[in-house]
Amino acid sequence: MEDEYLPFFITEDLYLLDEIIPESVKETPPAPVVKEKVEAPAAVVEEKVEAQATVVEEPPTAIVPPTVHDLAIWSPPLTAQDKELLVKILAAINEDFEKANLMEGINAYEPHYHKLLCFGYQKELELKLGTAVASYQPTKVSDRQILVSAAPADLHADKNEKGRLWTALQEMFLK
Repeated sequence: MEDEYLPFFITEDLYLLDEIIPESVKETPPAPVVKEKVEAPAAVVEEKVEAQATVVEEPPTAIVPPTVHDLAIWSPPLTAQDKELLVKILAAINEDFEKANLMEGINAYEPHYHKLLCFGYQKELELKLGTAVASYQPTKVSDRQILVSAAPADLHADKNEKGRLWTALQEMFLK
């Protein structure tokens, strides 16, 4: 076997004992390296001091209170037909659909409003408010007015439900 392949077979460290090594083979330890303290040039030190002096802390950002809407509408996602119905309903009570805060979907509820028209989420609203709310009956909860109705999709074909909603809307907005 040739010596060039020996490193592939030997994978363990070898330790030599002082007793076995002849004095002539022993190496003398290297002289210790003494490190001298080297000071940076004055210009570099001044730059560091200037850089530290120019650090400016930004003022904390102010907490902006949420916008409280005069009218909010919480409903399931609206189709074009549902939106058209709501635009007509609001126009009948002199409210602008574009100015209302539209919260579409069950997770879109926000509690920042003066008046709320809740379409189709009665049980969810009751859980959020911690109180029962009757359908088609304007209810005052704290300083807010709330009206619960069937979802817009359910109002299209049911004239009775539309009539109940219209009566409740008149009581809440027109009196």
